[in-house]
Amino acid sequence: MKKILEIIKNKWLRETSFTILLIAIIIAIYLAINLGVKALDITDIDLTSERFYSLSEESKNQLKNIDNEINIYMFGYEENSSIVDLAKQYAKYKDNIKVEVVSAQSRPDLAEQYNVESNAEYGIVVFACEGRSIKADDYDFFTYNYTTYEQIDLTEQKMTNSILGVTLQSTPKIYFLTGHSEYGMNDYFMTLTEDLKSEVNEVEELDLLVRNEIPEDCETLIIASPDTDFTDFETDLIIKYINNGGDILWLSDFSNRGALDNIGKILDVYGVNVSNDGIILEQDPSTMLVRTQDLILPTLSTESEITNAISPSGKVLFIDSGKIEFENEEKLSELGVTVTPLLTTSEQSFYRSNFTVTSSTPANDETVKSYVIGALATKTIESSEENSVVSNLIVYANSLFATDYPITINDESSSAIYFYNNEDLVLNSISYLTERTDTIAIRKTYSTVTYTPTEAEDLVVRIIIFGFPVIIILVGFVIWIMRKRRK
Repeated sequence: MKKILEIIKNKWLRETSFTILLIAIIIAIYLAINLGVKALDITDIDLTSERFYSLSEESKNQLKNIDNEINIYMFGYEENSSIVDLAKQYAKYKDNIKVEVVSAQSRPDLAEQYNVESNAEYGIVVFACEGRSIKADDYDFFTYNYTTYEQIDLTEQKMTNSILGVTLQSTPKIYFLTGHSEYGMNDYFMTLTEDLKSEVNEVEELDLLVRNEIPEDCETLIIASPDTDFTDFETDLIIKYINNGGDILWLSDFSNRGALDNIGKILDVYGVNVSNDGIILEQDPSTMLVRTQDLILPTLSTESEITNAISPSGKVLFIDSGKIEFENEEKLSELGVTVTPLLTTSEQSFYRSNFTVTSSTPANDETVKSYVIGALATKTIESSEENSVVSNLIVYANSLFATDYPITINDESSSAIYFYNNEDLVLNSISYLTERTDTIAIRKTYSTVTYTPTEAEDLVVRIIIFGFPVIIILVGFVIWIMRKRRK
């Protein structure tokens, strides 16, 4: 016993015991703080400049008047995951929104009710309200840009609109017209299609020669740069749709096809003419991108809710835009049409259709003025105290701005729809036409790039991660041995 007491009195043992005790206290404090924070369920502090991990003011404004009881069931997620943290922010903002992290095993009743497979290898989120539900999985919360290899996060956009969606009695149906070499859902409009679905719309293609009608549930018909003319049969169907109060989003790109009579006949119903046999060129450096005259930054109107949310500080990019012209006021009045310009070019722009001219300045026959390149035309079909029927046409003298068409600037490429607020402009236009102005906003998305290093870069990274710590440990060991020998 005496020997044991002598050993304990040794300096090295006392110091070692003290060090071990100190480490144990630090670990205990660390665990206590973590358990306390977990119990308090404190929201993580978002230090990103764009507030990517915080519920945006746009979402709060859209949800502030919703009083329905909404349940969000999150299958297959960990409590500490970022998506669960975001969902809980909705619950903290609105008491009527409840979030529950579950599994098919812990809640088989919910799994059966919402058709959630017990062996699913990915997370599933169910938004439920008064017998209606919307189901989303991991793949619905992001999209992928195959041009720039960016992963675009849509989590908040999808969640907010799913919450809004389950409070709706019906889901808007949007049709892309096909059959005339238009841009389709599965080529240049893949991003737009996914965006529309994330905002709780049903999206489908429509070939009038196959369907023989425009379905009654069509809230908006998208006509995107048809390259061949419509048949008389199709033209009659579209005009009938307009006269029944149908709404159209019309996008038109440059073409040397010449005049198409039936397309002109449809636009004549609104007193609108879209010229796409040439392109608008800018001369003002502040209204063009990288001093490229056909990459124009138009002025957004503050007179329409479609563009008003963007116009204070936002921009859109149009590529090789045409121009839009209207009948005179007397003719528009006769047609029952009112026109609101949405996008205009600068006073220094000019329209060029003769491409043998290569000058960057206008030729003698090229008019320098401000051109309308985006507009809303509202046609009153019937107006009475008992009934009011109107048809809205939103027309842009450009399609590329809303597509996945790759635009390369300084050796870096990105889809056109991701430039500035292009995505917001086209989605706000459709929200207006489907009478869902509650979803008109600047949408928060962010992208991450998956980077694949070369073998040499990979070796450097591995040396930094694994090599340096080993070297530091060895150096410390050598120093300890040297100091011990000196003693």
